[in-house]
Amino acid sequence: MKIVSKIYKKTVLAATVAFGVLATSCTDYLTIIPSDVVVEENFWQTKDQVNGMLATSYLKLLSSDAVSKAIIWGEVRSDNMTFPPSYNTDIKNIVEANITDENSYCRWGVFYEAISNANLVLESAHKTLETDPDFSEGDLDVVKGEMYAMRALCHFYLVRTFRDIPLATHSAKNDAEIPKYVQVHPLEALDFIMEDLDRAEKLVMKSGAYSNPAQNLGRITRNAVLAMKADVNLWRAAFATYYAGTEYKLVNKEGTMYVNPADVQAYYNACIENCNAVIKNMDDALEEDRKGANKFNELYSEYNLIPNRGEVKELEAGHNSTAYDDIFGAKNSSESIFELQVQGDNTSNGKFLGVLNVYGTDNTPGMACVPAGFVEANYQEDDLRAYSFTNLKKFNQQSSSDNSSICITKYVAKSSPAGNYRKSGDWDANWILYRRTDVLLMKAEAMVARENVTEADCREAFKIANTINTRSRIDTLNIKYPFKENDYLTSDKAIKLVRDERLRELSYEGKRWYDLVRVALIDKKTDNIKFVADKLESSAVVKTKMSTIDGLFMPIHIDELRYNKNLKQNPAYEKENSSTEMN
Repeated sequence: MKIVSKIYKKTVLAATVAFGVLATSCTDYLTIIPSDVVVEENFWQTKDQVNGMLATSYLKLLSSDAVSKAIIWGEVRSDNMTFPPSYNTDIKNIVEANITDENSYCRWGVFYEAISNANLVLESAHKTLETDPDFSEGDLDVVKGEMYAMRALCHFYLVRTFRDIPLATHSAKNDAEIPKYVQVHPLEALDFIMEDLDRAEKLVMKSGAYSNPAQNLGRITRNAVLAMKADVNLWRAAFATYYAGTEYKLVNKEGTMYVNPADVQAYYNACIENCNAVIKNMDDALEEDRKGANKFNELYSEYNLIPNRGEVKELEAGHNSTAYDDIFGAKNSSESIFELQVQGDNTSNGKFLGVLNVYGTDNTPGMACVPAGFVEANYQEDDLRAYSFTNLKKFNQQSSSDNSSICITKYVAKSSPAGNYRKSGDWDANWILYRRTDVLLMKAEAMVARENVTEADCREAFKIANTINTRSRIDTLNIKYPFKENDYLTSDKAIKLVRDERLRELSYEGKRWYDLVRVALIDKKTDNIKFVADKLESSAVVKTKMSTIDGLFMPIHIDELRYNKNLKQNPAYEKENSSTEMN
């Protein structure tokens, strides 16, 4: 199955020839290669073999398993998704907060497989320096940088989803070598993740240094690392707020750690610095491109956002968002930072890719769809995103009891308004992990979340959110219900505007549930989460299950608990779940 772009093809072949089919099971979540000592001893001979192992980690993140989990973990429980009548039982149980440790989406294996692969490269790639003169120290540094970042990204997915996770610091080549790791406090996990990202930032290629957009945006470069660091710092601030004034025992180091409330502001400041660095790098690159091609700055809107082009009457009649077409319909746009590269020239692609499994296609929902009234409640009628991210034709299209008439079309549709759906023979949507508006909104949130927030901070946060919102309006010069700056000059109002704009802009990209959990940690209560249960008739029951912070994180799958007795189940699921004794 060809699901990756040409930048991975040659390297994937090297990994496939050397290791054969990647092995997985319910308990050997760190195993990625057969325990064939002869194969291993004869590996690490060439640069292509190293690059093949590098590509294997990207392939893991691009697998149907990983992409579907990124969506389901990061979106399904939130206010912008529900399940259609033809629901998957595990999805229904997640949406209704009826999750047990036997739910298939509690399996974390694919991310630990990618981590173990990264660890294997970090431990062994240097051997190739002795056998292949074409593999230099500089090549090794770049590979190590990408693998540190890959290890960090996968651990980051896990800590946001499960909270108390084991940190996988070594590779495992067979079941006998799988370490039985102990879970760590989420702040220790985030510190470890940041240490990996600090290493990666010094080693990966500068963004734009590769010869084509697919490589510059499909591999982890400096801007991608900085975007990850900004995201991690927001989560460090959230967990540090929640645990402020407490101590926790370190697992990977000796001693205990006191959670200093002052660290929260330092994390927000670091997030802003990370975001500013990404934005400056992207702006400088755009300026160079404009000079080289004699382009005019007017081609971009403020903050260098891709504008929606077209006459107002045409936009009113057709609801076509050319910005959607550029970012999601095409790929590797000037707003992109890191997106996994996909091609669609094989008819089997559409049957397996995670996005298609969850969102469906051709007006047919997959495992998830849009709750009744969600679009009307969160978007204005002249917001082109309402007709690009979903297949909504007009407002008030859904009845209050109809949960299936609106499908999610972000990534699925090649163009807007939602139509021209990707078919099984041309499924070529890249999976975008970070893009410019995400980073701008992270910066805006960090600015107004700080204790020493100023009116100037609120004005800039407003400007960022308003610019992103305006870009998507039909008539940007005559918006019917515009935001008014003077209404958002206090921290609480500015931060609500920014978070609401994250919902509107980033829905269905695996971000929304994580944003809600992060806010719940900051508030130290789940009031901001309980409202998502309004999409269900049994909302009172669901709200009760969402009443504790523990309940916002997934349970560890029962097979993992059976295999590794060092693991402890999330307290929210201990009483309801079955015994962990082996059958």
